[in-house]
Amino acid sequence: MTTRIRTVGRLLRRGLLVVLGTVGGLFCYFVCQGMFSGYPEYHTDVLSTIGMLLIMAVGALAWVIDHRRIDDDDD
Repeated sequence: MTTRIRTVGRLLRRGLLVVLGTVGGLFCYFVCQGMFSGYPEYHTDVLSTIGMLLIMAVGALAWVIDHRRIDDDDD
């Protein structure tokens, strides 16, 4: 019974991560396309700044993960 609960928990966690990743990716795409620019009355420049920071954070995370993988051969 507990293995079934763990399996369902992992499935829900993966599904949530996929949904969040998709939403985050679409947000980054829209920022890159300039979709949020041009609406100063709604302070959309803040969304663009947040989007660019998110893009930089994901890029840094990918670099750190990839750098660790390259260094594994040096043992």
